Amino acid sequence: MTAERDVWVEGGVVWAAPSGRLAEDASRDLTRRALALAAETQNWRLLFDFRRSRLTHDVLALNRQAELLSQHGLPSIARTAMLCRHRSTDFQFWERVLNLRGLSAATFTDGEAAIGWLHVREPARPASAASDRAGELGQLERRGVAVQEIAVQDHVPGKGSVADQ
Repeated sequence: MTAERDVWVEGGVVWAAPSGRLAEDASRDLTRRALALAAETQNWRLLFDFRRSRLTHDVLALNRQAELLSQHGLPSIARTAMLCRHRSTDFQFWERVLNLRGLSAATFTDGEAAIGWLHVREPARPASAASDRAGELGQLERRGVAVQEIAVQDHVPGKGSVADQ
């Protein structure tokens, strides 16, 4: 990394913005430092801005970064955005992994959109939303109601609700 300042707080957002070639170990270090700064300052809006860097690792490394973020124990108010030069299935995968782990994450190509999304205040999510949902389905099944859960795509990453398109 060649950036003089690659992790900092600005406007209530923890920025992690490296430049140049970024290997997986450097990306992990960047993530750890961003998480440490977020914990220290209690700013739980994280922005990984990779527009000036070139990742030298693959989608599995992004999955490992998502795992690192989810293992950190982010509070329910935390939001994590990734800003990249162009839409990529690798970054969409990163977003999906974090969302499936119960974290609020999104990818963007527009900096203003990313900052705007980070500043949206969501009501706190229950820590066990998936188990709550499973409990609701179990109650319906015990009452004799046949339940089949079907996945519905109601959000296009980086573009918002399908209904808005």
